Amino acid sequence: MTIKDLLLHHLDTTFVKGPGQPSISVALEGLGATQAAWKAASERHSIWQIVQHLTRWKQAVWQDWHGSTPDYAAIDKGDWAEVSGTEAAWLADLEALQRISHQYRTFVEGLTPEDLERVVPGLGVPLAGSIMDMATHDIYHAGQIRYVRALQGA
Repeated sequence: MTIKDLLLHHLDTTFVKGPGQPSISVALEGLGATQAAWKAASERHSIWQIVQHLTRWKQAVWQDWHGSTPDYAAIDKGDWAEVSGTEAAWLADLEALQRISHQYRTFVEGLTPEDLERVVPGLGVPLAGSIMDMATHDIYHAGQIRYVRALQGA
């Protein structure tokens, strides 16, 4: 298995199908806007906020991978905004997460071993490491989503 094969496997496992662990897609399956917007306490994050957080950071890192280092401090500061609560907005946010996640996979499929060794400017790590970090970030939040669903009795 090459590094690229390993990365593709990790992306698939953490976003699409998690054997033995819930992927992001599995964790989000069947959720409506009301359930996604629910919080266990006012200072806690909702599933919807987690989805927006994942999308926001994936988009920022995507920019960095393509030569445009974003303002990570500004992204961090603007993170965790309250959600609108409409079904249409929830579905749009789910679609945005799915779209960027599929872009990641397609991007990795086209990479060469040399590409994977290139250091990402705003992150200071090789591209392969950044891809692995982002997939691991997904699975971390998939666990949070599963926990919030469990608190809801789902």
